[in-house]
Amino acid sequence: MNIEPVDLNSLNISKLAVGVLRSLTDVDDFNYLARGLATLPIPLQGRMARKYIDRYNSKGQKSRYKANQWLSRTIKRLKPRFGVLFSITQSMPLPWHILSSAEKTKEHASNIAANAAQIMTDLADEHPQATYEELIYIIFYQLIEFAGGYKVQAPHKNVPRNNLTTDLVEIALLKLKCEKWWARKLKGVRRQYIELLEIATGQVGKDLFYDYKNGKPKRRGISPYSSKSAQREYATAQESGIEFLKMMELEGSDGSVIDLIKAVKKGMANPVNRRNELMMRIRETEELADEMGFVGVFYTLTAPAKYHANSKNWHGRTPKQTQQYFNETWAKARAKLNRLGITYFGVRVAEPHADGTPHWHMMLFMPKHQMQTLNAILRWYFIQEDKHELYERRTRRTELFKLYKQKRKEYGFLKSKGKKPKEPNKFFRTFSPRFEAVIIDKRKGSAASYIAKYISKNIDGYKLLDHLDDETGEGFAKFDENGKVIKNNINPVLAWASTWRIRQFQFLGSPSVTVYRELRRIRTQTNNEHIEPIRQAADEARWKDYVKLQGGMCIGRDANFKTHYEITKLGNDYAETVKHIKGVVHVLSNSTLKTRLVEWQRQLKGTAAKTAQADTTHVGSADLSWTSGNNCTPCTIRHSDEFLLDMYGFTEQELIEVKKDLLSGKKIKRNDLIYQIRQGQLTVFDHEAQIKERKREYTEHLAHSLAQKQADAERYQAQQTAKANWDVLSDEQLAELQHKGHVLVGRRVYHMQDGKLASFKKVEFNDIEQFIPAEPTNEHWSHAREVVELAFSTAEQEQRELPVSNKFNKNLLLIGDLELAELVISGKASTIDQDDWWDVGLMA
Repeated sequence: MNIEPVDLNSLNISKLAVGVLRSLTDVDDFNYLARGLATLPIPLQGRMARKYIDRYNSKGQKSRYKANQWLSRTIKRLKPRFGVLFSITQSMPLPWHILSSAEKTKEHASNIAANAAQIMTDLADEHPQATYEELIYIIFYQLIEFAGGYKVQAPHKNVPRNNLTTDLVEIALLKLKCEKWWARKLKGVRRQYIELLEIATGQVGKDLFYDYKNGKPKRRGISPYSSKSAQREYATAQESGIEFLKMMELEGSDGSVIDLIKAVKKGMANPVNRRNELMMRIRETEELADEMGFVGVFYTLTAPAKYHANSKNWHGRTPKQTQQYFNETWAKARAKLNRLGITYFGVRVAEPHADGTPHWHMMLFMPKHQMQTLNAILRWYFIQEDKHELYERRTRRTELFKLYKQKRKEYGFLKSKGKKPKEPNKFFRTFSPRFEAVIIDKRKGSAASYIAKYISKNIDGYKLLDHLDDETGEGFAKFDENGKVIKNNINPVLAWASTWRIRQFQFLGSPSVTVYRELRRIRTQTNNEHIEPIRQAADEARWKDYVKLQGGMCIGRDANFKTHYEITKLGNDYAETVKHIKGVVHVLSNSTLKTRLVEWQRQLKGTAAKTAQADTTHVGSADLSWTSGNNCTPCTIRHSDEFLLDMYGFTEQELIEVKKDLLSGKKIKRNDLIYQIRQGQLTVFDHEAQIKERKREYTEHLAHSLAQKQADAERYQAQQTAKANWDVLSDEQLAELQHKGHVLVGRRVYHMQDGKLASFKKVEFNDIEQFIPAEPTNEHWSHAREVVELAFSTAEQEQRELPVSNKFNKNLLLIGDLELAELVISGKASTIDQDDWWDVGLMA
């Protein structure tokens, strides 16, 4: 009996999955995979199909059987979540073919910005009688809905109508029609949506199983806290950020030059410095609490079951929404505490469960007589939502108590083996899953020791080698005594925080740490009697004394010292008022200490050296990186040209030197003019002509460079594909198929015919060259012009007439700002405000 292949047109299967399906020759396997994929949401089909093929074509016995078994097991595991999966995929902010690619998502930002601008124009035409103020408010509220369709919150959306001034609306509209603003927003939306799919399909969790071969626990291809894809993207961003920092330098107004990467490592972007400062603040906050007679309580707050991805009640809520639940609930509790006049201060840490759901740890200090009231208020607010879940636990109290005793035995056994597991809480209590409060016992350790593990875990894992992770039961990454990672692991918690934009640490009731950091920038004694004591306390890292001089804990806006800002109206492209930190001000005496003594300019590494070299020659620094050769044919300068040079103010000796340089093919710069021989004629470029000519040359060179890169890459790919002779189309090949209309796989050319994938003639290996572009395409020219315009725009913003020059290598001339613009447009770097370089971190 012959079995016919199933008609793919009758199934709702993506084109990517169809391409994978056609690689199967066995009809039974073809039909089994097709019917299985049809039950899944379209964005998941391609991923599942590729994983199936990897198993299907793997070496070893029963690979086909194991692939089918894996597909059956996976679909069965996901079946209870099909409703959630379809709900998530139906609410996609962008079509999947765009959202799945970071580059396409970035490119699509221009279309959205253009649509927003068109909405503004259309609404203006529809309301010709409206005043200007009425019109911009109409446009603003319309664009709020427009942005919401892409899961993007419009600027100033939550500002009350009474406080929403015309200036704020104008700023919001400028952002909503800006391509760069949309590109930044869509980047975050894309990362979070893809990570949500990973969570929904079970790719985030602990899922440990015992390996009987080596007797150790292993993981089934998933990871705790964040997915493998999120960790890879985070690591790539870190690497590109470091490369960006390495190629830049800072030149100070005093003439000093330092590497940007060294400056960043000295700041709070360095995890070692960040961890040390956090632990110092916690330790001395505890000492201050002891002096005040306060007691410390360690809290653990957990969200209801519907926020947890590993719960049957989960309906697709994201870690970002869970963090919002905590913020809103804490705001209500905090308001209640303030109304009752309860004093408290401490620190809060947000960290993920293994499934990516955040929970909070708080270390709070308060007067002993107010402790019970504070505990009761926090417990009441954090168990209100879905309280029925907790009532159901009362019937299981006896069972839970027995389980607690078993956990205590396991805890004791691990301690006897030299491990340091977390002591189990009394989870048999009714409210324990949501709220736990532990009074700090000084006999067991200080308050800092209670929270040190969570601080270190969420930064770099320092000194946690012999500790066990509460979520996974595994050990942490290995670090040496200097805090350097021995085993090159990606911290999944940092990837989690970066993806969901969650603030990990927050001090409560503490004076401004910005003032503290600014004071530490001044290392010499000052003559200001009001500021010198607190400057000295900050310089010596005496946080306790710094807090006292500020007015004590919980001083809030009444602090004695505040940050001094330089305010610039219309300070950016969106006409916002920009504040730059300049120092510290003593509120009572209004005396100011300026901490930013040197103005720093960010530039490509080597620029300062070239500028210094330019001061010793008549050729400007902007021309030092030109190639020694020239496309112009040297010729003899005629008498009229010599006369022309003389008219431009050259002395007789300079004229001899200039004539020699011009004949050798060089460009000469003098008095902001550039001289060059072109086709036997002396050409003089003024300022505008220089910029236009420079743009033309940069664009032409870059377009040919891009074409050559693409040709080399496609030639290599085609050769590798032809040698491998495999017939499965990858994502890149499908993209190439859509772009060029054909793609070479193995020795067969695939193309689209009547909307279906077809193939024609087999080609020989030598015929591959016909598919390689020889000249720049329109895309290359368009990309080159975009890079050049961005480079010149960057130079203009930093008050340079032309982009900074620097030879990239001997074969490819990418000069200064062009190199930076290339990284920005390709998504490997992001533009950074000049005054915010110390917050660059590692470009996460």
